[in-house]
Amino acid sequence: MERKTLGGYELREVLGEGGMGTVYLAHDPTLDRPAAIKVIRAKALSEEGKERFLREARASSRINHPNIITIYAAGEEGGESYMAMELIDGKTLRQVIHEGDIDWRVATRWIVQLLDALQRLHAEGIVHRDLKPENVMITKEGNLKLMDFGLAHLTSQTAITQEGQTLGTVPYMSPEQVLGRKLDARSDLFSVATIYHELLTGQHPFRGEHPMSVMYSIQNDTPKPIKLQSSDCPVVMQAVLDTAFEKEVDKRFPDANSFRDAILAVVPELSGAVAAERKSSPVKMALAIGVISLAVVWFGVSAWNVAQRKTTRAAREEAVNLNESGMAHMSKGELDDAEIAFRKAIEKDPTYPQPYNNLGLMAERGQDFANADKLYRDAIKVAPTYSASLINMGNLFDRSGQKDSAEVYFRRALRGDDPAPAANQLAAMLVDRGDYSQALAVIDSALAHNPSMTAKPYLLKNKGKAVAALGDSTAARALWSEAATLNPDDDELRALLSPRH
Repeated sequence: MERKTLGGYELREVLGEGGMGTVYLAHDPTLDRPAAIKVIRAKALSEEGKERFLREARASSRINHPNIITIYAAGEEGGESYMAMELIDGKTLRQVIHEGDIDWRVATRWIVQLLDALQRLHAEGIVHRDLKPENVMITKEGNLKLMDFGLAHLTSQTAITQEGQTLGTVPYMSPEQVLGRKLDARSDLFSVATIYHELLTGQHPFRGEHPMSVMYSIQNDTPKPIKLQSSDCPVVMQAVLDTAFEKEVDKRFPDANSFRDAILAVVPELSGAVAAERKSSPVKMALAIGVISLAVVWFGVSAWNVAQRKTTRAAREEAVNLNESGMAHMSKGELDDAEIAFRKAIEKDPTYPQPYNNLGLMAERGQDFANADKLYRDAIKVAPTYSASLINMGNLFDRSGQKDSAEVYFRRALRGDDPAPAANQLAAMLVDRGDYSQALAVIDSALAHNPSMTAKPYLLKNKGKAVAALGDSTAARALWSEAATLNPDDDELRALLSPRH
């Protein structure tokens, strides 16, 4: 090794080499700490490429996140660009994969950490573009570190990597990346799904005998369901992967946090195992749906405030206003008119979830459950945090006896725009199956967040059922009495409070 120093760092030994350059073990004599130095070969980058590299380095150096490698410095010396970063004591994810099977819980925790890292990276306007197991490190403590933004691209700046190029590693590309189209953060999410699928099954979801056949598979094939390949992972995780693997960008999760939350809805016990930067969901509809009992689907009442009404598009206004009377009180003619209006609303604004949801309720009322399922899913695709449709999907599964899938959707709805009705649905299910302590935890959490007067009596009623089952009939009657003052027309509450009960 000829060079001894670079950018004030002492180069000690070569850690690895690739097509773009070399990574050295280095020492920072000023701060007396080890570092890794990535040196890009002089001929590997054009002048524009060097500009991209330095832009990426400047943006990356602003990031302080536990799951992203820390960038210390970057520059150019002797015609070669370099980047100094923290030295990770661990192995690449590829090395870990080669060592053998990975427990799905461990794999899921790593994917959640990777999504946390990407949410932060994307917030800086950086799309990684080359996510693969080789670019992810697992520390000796078992935590994930995202690294190597060599193909990263600043979306907030003029694109230096032009459309028409297919930079990246073929098996982990998104469909739009294969086609050389302009990429955004959702391309990275497709790559995350590919990595996750590989961790769960030990196989690539898209395969072929040569790169072009793999590219064809990425564009056209649907990965084999994980339930056919990995018996340990919950089957309902398939729905999460299906969304992340959507070929059309707009049908995927809108951001890394949404992908993360969908995973945690399946395995909520991992919620406390990772520290995430929480940002507001991009979907801020502020809609409230009436509480849905397990037996009856309720149309709900809009909670739009005056300011929202002033800025809402005409299509949304019409959809909400028609909804206010409630489907149960509409005549056949009114329902037909409402259906026409909802479909027109979708034509005018296909990004708004409520018309899909309302049409789903109409389909469900007409026993067209397959169409209801599709419409609820359409609503969730355009607004992944829309609690109303998440709850309605849960109810579909619940009524068909698929309790585990129902619970997944109810838990996703807990993280949505109106968590109180979801808490009620989930709590009712937990009470029915005898999990009273968990039901109480869900209800108390919802009550602590000041639920609406529509939701509160149902929460109190279910809390009373759980308390009664645990043997405290006095406390249960007090809860039912409080609920009855808020909803005196509830027949079940009357029965619970009757002397015979």
